[in-house]
Amino acid sequence: MTIHLQRDLDKVRQQVLLLGGLVRENTQQAIAYLSRQDGERRAEILDRETQINQLEVEVEEDCLKILALHQPVATDLRFVVAVLKVTNDLERMGDQAINILSRADVIASEPPLAFSFPIDRMAVIVDEMVTGSLDCLIRQNIDLAERVVAMDDELDDLHAGNFAKLREAVIAQPSSVNVAMSYATISANLERIGDLSTNIAEDVIFMTAGDIVRHSIQ
Repeated sequence: MTIHLQRDLDKVRQQVLLLGGLVRENTQQAIAYLSRQDGERRAEILDRETQINQLEVEVEEDCLKILALHQPVATDLRFVVAVLKVTNDLERMGDQAINILSRADVIASEPPLAFSFPIDRMAVIVDEMVTGSLDCLIRQNIDLAERVVAMDDELDDLHAGNFAKLREAVIAQPSSVNVAMSYATISANLERIGDLSTNIAEDVIFMTAGDIVRHSIQ
């Protein structure tokens, strides 16, 4: 590997970490915004979303430049290809956080549900999956990638349980349908962030071992 290729790969790694950090922060803050609608926090989330979109473009341009100038092979080539896919997944995670923000605004404008919506456990799992997916990418760690993939099952179960609880809430309190639909969307947004984290982990498995697991039969 040439010094110039190593330098450019290191730059991309740092960019991906920065992009992932912005996505993780926006997800956390969007969830916090659910319980406290704060104008300053809302503005910061939207500002980070702009940064996420800009950084995604920069990373893709740098990856294409590496492919054109250095023509990497083997592990380096798989890393660059994985990053091209990962940046897209991270940008889509950022979009989910913005969706949560929008739904929180709707919830704040409506009468509250008669029960507390159980979002905390989903938020914890999502945070662990986002962090783990980035960590396994940078460290190229298959064991960590497989743990991220395994965590998705619990998130799916929680999401399914939320729909059942919200259906019961609407039956008991028909006037709560708008709030219930917004919470259902938020649950789906979190579940989608988990799916995108899983995609990243599966790309790491491919990058490191050459195994395509995304469409494997369980």
